[in-house]
Amino acid sequence: MITEKEKAVIRDLAKRLAELANLPIMEERRKLWYAHNDLKTDQPVIDCSPEGAWREVIRPDSLECQDAMAREIEWELRARIYRAEVINDDVPAELRWDCRKLMSDTGWTLDGQAAHNAFTNESVHVPTISTINPFWRPDYTFDETAAHFEPLISDDDMEDEDIASRLIAPRVIYDEAGSKEKLEIHQELLGDILDVHWTGNTYIAFSWMETYTKIRGYENALYDLYDYPEQMHKILAVLEKGYLNLYQQQLDLGLLDMNHGCQYNGTGGYGYTHDLSAPAPGEKLTFKNLWAYAESQEFVSVSPEMTKEFAIDYEKRLLSNFGLSAYGCCDNLENKLKDVLTIPNIRRISVSPWADVRSMRDQIGMKAIFSCKPNPSYVTSGWDEDFMRDYTMKLMQDGKGTAFEIILKDTHTIQNDPSRLRKWTDLCRECAAKVFG
Repeated sequence: MITEKEKAVIRDLAKRLAELANLPIMEERRKLWYAHNDLKTDQPVIDCSPEGAWREVIRPDSLECQDAMAREIEWELRARIYRAEVINDDVPAELRWDCRKLMSDTGWTLDGQAAHNAFTNESVHVPTISTINPFWRPDYTFDETAAHFEPLISDDDMEDEDIASRLIAPRVIYDEAGSKEKLEIHQELLGDILDVHWTGNTYIAFSWMETYTKIRGYENALYDLYDYPEQMHKILAVLEKGYLNLYQQQLDLGLLDMNHGCQYNGTGGYGYTHDLSAPAPGEKLTFKNLWAYAESQEFVSVSPEMTKEFAIDYEKRLLSNFGLSAYGCCDNLENKLKDVLTIPNIRRISVSPWADVRSMRDQIGMKAIFSCKPNPSYVTSGWDEDFMRDYTMKLMQDGKGTAFEIILKDTHTIQNDPSRLRKWTDLCRECAAKVFG
């Protein structure tokens, strides 16, 4: 049970977040994101995301609350305040507060055995923060070790022509009673200070080859391209249908929500756009109201031709059901862009640290958001100011002429030195002023 002292801590933090959200600079940042995502400006957007390093920024032993729910709320409030006050990137503080509905799914199963890749896991998507793990839990540990893995579908199974028909797609699991109880607590604590939303899933992701490789194993998946191409296509057809059906289940149960504002988008950036709108009064939410995202970074070493056949052709069909789409992650898409750009609603494309930025610029131009991801190791392993300035200047110079955003992510540690995050943001502002004016 949340104590009166814990309630006071939470409410004081919420009031500080509300003050920040109402600052004029936050409205300027919102307008920049809308213009940026709507492809109406070439002014850069700076997004510094601590991601895994959040555990070194807002440490669990720094929290005042002890109740499990109170700790989660306190941690999120502190993180959002820290981003606005200290990191000071272009992600605005917002009044919106999501009380997330409690949902999961059964995962992919074969003959009663569950795969390792249920669609949902312990990570959550937090407005203005991105994807995070439960860093507020006293027992949470960041596991950096390898784990034993057994593919759901073995090589012997691949000899069975009917193996695809034995693969059972996920079903949604929704705890409605628990979700309503949670909402009552959030409303009581925050409803008169922040804009509390009872929120379902706002992150529609087709992690296409991640799903297949977690069913078959990564090395097996690459061999399947040559050894079992027909079987692979049969399994991928089941995945395509099951993926879309999972989101249809969420839609039918009222578990999908609009993501055209401060919701995390793709592999970096936020959804702010005027090109998507909520349903009119009396109308139902549809996929066409929403952003969706796909990636197949496991195919980084696979040819453009095979990537198209086994990944992009499927992803293109899936994404075409939605209003706008984002594509790509850490994989270099330089030689695959011609196929990515055929996705009819493509709006955000990830530019990997290993991509030729000029080549990507020449191909993307202003057709989609140029989501530039600098190499995070230059920040996570140390801080060389002169090197970072030269590196960042070149990224911006090579990417100029696009809807350019620079996103520091995959920062799974900062060696317990949070000051690097603000240093990176300030350096990016300095470089942007020189390059973009």
